[in-house]
Amino acid sequence: MGYSVNILANWKADSAVTYGLSPAGIGISKVVKLGPLHVKLGLAVQCMVHHPDNFEQQWNIQIDVTPVIPNLIKDTLFD
Repeated sequence: MGYSVNILANWKADSAVTYGLSPAGIGISKVVKLGPLHVKLGLAVQCMVHHPDNFEQQWNIQIDVTPVIPNLIKDTLFD
């Protein structure tokens, strides 16, 4: 489970509203083994519920590919 915030800015905008997005979305991820390496693959889709008209971005699709490094921390962090 996770959450990320996307902020888009239009620095050349004439109005007082130069940035601001309110994303709402859903995502899924899974760890798979590609050869000897474990990789987390993720896909998320977001709809920008509130966005100024000058940005014109209404949808966002995110694709993540993250390598998983095993045994990076050998001891327990918290008791």
